[in-house]
Amino acid sequence: MRLLSSFLVLLLQVSAAAPVASEPPAQDVAIASPPAEPAAETPPPAALILPKGHTILIAIDREVGSKVSATGDVFPIRLAEPVVVDGVKLLPAGITGEGQVVHAKKGGMAGAAGELLLAARYLDHGGRRIELRSFKFIEAGDESLTRGKDNVGLASATNAVIGPLGFLIGGGNTIIAPGTVATAKTRNDEAFERASEAPPSAPELTEEGMQ
Repeated sequence: MRLLSSFLVLLLQVSAAAPVASEPPAQDVAIASPPAEPAAETPPPAALILPKGHTILIAIDREVGSKVSATGDVFPIRLAEPVVVDGVKLLPAGITGEGQVVHAKKGGMAGAAGELLLAARYLDHGGRRIELRSFKFIEAGDESLTRGKDNVGLASATNAVIGPLGFLIGGGNTIIAPGTVATAKTRNDEAFERASEAPPSAPELTEEGMQ
């Protein structure tokens, strides 16, 4: 019995002397915050469309005629009035381009009528080609597009009969003088970027405002 008691005492002493494993100190755990959402980008302004078939006013810048021109000849044209869509000027007056003589036939000695058929091909706007189609002379007195301008060149084109697509048939030879105006139409839809509004500038600080 004494031997058992001594053994129990010894066992308790050994247990008391054994090092107690300490728990590691608690560490602060960083909680990752969700990534911030990217700022919403301001959508670009909608493009302005110059629609297909839009009628424009052009002027011929070189004399053409059934006697002086040949089929296939090209001649310079210019935009006589600016093209405006939704209050925005897309094409300024004065830009130049090219027209073409589609058909030319001299008047005959026996009084055969001279024939002249013209077409507008394109305007050049800062290196961008605006393709055109159609070509229609404006008769004297027609103020629908010329707003009162006199079509002097056409008035001097003898007694030519105006047909569709710039087709002129006149007794003798038909001559169209420089400056004669006509209408043409855009061949395709043309998209133009709408100018974005500039952000408001910061107010300038004056000496009084800095004090």
